[in-house]
Amino acid sequence: MNMIKLLLILLGVWNVLVFALYGTDKQRATQGGRRISERTLLLAAALMGALGALLGMREFRHKTKHAKFRFGVPLLLLMNIAVLFFVAQGMGVWNKPVEYQKIPPVEAKELMQTGDVIILDVRTKPEFAESHINGAILIPDTEIIDEAPQLLPDKQQTILVYCRSGNRSKKAALALIELGYTNVYDLGGLLQWPYELN
Repeated sequence: MNMIKLLLILLGVWNVLVFALYGTDKQRATQGGRRISERTLLLAAALMGALGALLGMREFRHKTKHAKFRFGVPLLLLMNIAVLFFVAQGMGVWNKPVEYQKIPPVEAKELMQTGDVIILDVRTKPEFAESHINGAILIPDTEIIDEAPQLLPDKQQTILVYCRSGNRSKKAALALIELGYTNVYDLGGLLQWPYELN
């Protein structure tokens, strides 16, 4: 969300500048100074500054009698809005937030039987060496943020996270969700796992 806020701030600043640009041109027109070209004014509006341009036209009563501005700038505003919509959609602004999910061992076992899951052990290397769920990979919970993006490149992949008692698995599942993984399930700890281990 920080990126979205930054983009909105930059967009707001740009539109203020475009508003000022229209005001400057109006002032120069009334004082006989060197004018800003119509092409520049329309280009500024087209480059995501149409709101500032439209407000500048109304506030300074500038270019309102020119058809290309009277009709063109509102049209450019609609195009600006369409671009913002597609950018926001691409950034997932309207996507439903991923929630932390814990599942019981029986459901986890059913998911494992599909074969299309990653079983993630977040304990230490010695704990993993002693015993682990068949097919599990190890990324200790302290290394999730650094290692997951490289070792788990598919953020839509179903991931089942476990530890010894359930504390580290919850922490790791939440960290994965924060990193952008969308199908993360905390299956708790091996202390509650009723099935065979390696």
